[in-house]
Amino acid sequence: MALTILIIDDDDEICELVRLFLELEGYSVIAANSGVEGLDLFRSKSPDLVILDIGLPDVNGQQLCRIIRAESRVPIIMLSAKDSVSDKVLCLDYGADDYITKPFENIELLARINALKRRSEQKAQPIAINGKNNAFHHLTIDDTNRQVFYNGEQVLLTPKEYELLIYFSKNSGQSLQRDQIISDLWGNDALYKWSRSLDVHVQNLRQKIEINPKNPEIIKTVSGVGYKIK
Repeated sequence: MALTILIIDDDDEICELVRLFLELEGYSVIAANSGVEGLDLFRSKSPDLVILDIGLPDVNGQQLCRIIRAESRVPIIMLSAKDSVSDKVLCLDYGADDYITKPFENIELLARINALKRRSEQKAQPIAINGKNNAFHHLTIDDTNRQVFYNGEQVLLTPKEYELLIYFSKNSGQSLQRDQIISDLWGNDALYKWSRSLDVHVQNLRQKIEINPKNPEIIKTVSGVGYKIK
């Protein structure tokens, strides 16, 4: 079955040209010209990859990226006419997997799609600890259903926060280098090595699993190194 790609861009010409090109490459393509329509299609069609323009007429593309990432691990490629490093880093921090500056060549877009497809296939088996229910500090992790509980109450984590928690639980008692965590969970994208994406995710995770997030007992910061997992 052909993989489905969702394009969210208000430029009809770009949508049509990309759709025709990708369909010739064997992909199934659906398109939306607004953020609201794109989010509806994402939720109803469950695409395998999303190509998302930053400059949408109704919704900020970066915010829409954040919404999609909170709901799914689907690969996201951001499109933008801006080429500044800060814009790229912000998109990556919001959960995008790649960033392409307009105008772009279709062959470059295809190469990036195929690279994300390979990376996604390699990560098809989620990082998890053995067994169905596992105790980690005051938490219970059900890795079969990818759920986390604290005193019987479910803790709602984003897909990346869940991956981080499982990663930390597997490395309990170790000091983990920041670059190693990023490489293991985000791949080799150089922008992540100096963006604050990891730190933002750790901060958010602490808010959800630490008894006192301002004085964390599980995820300790090791200055100049990364994090120490108790």
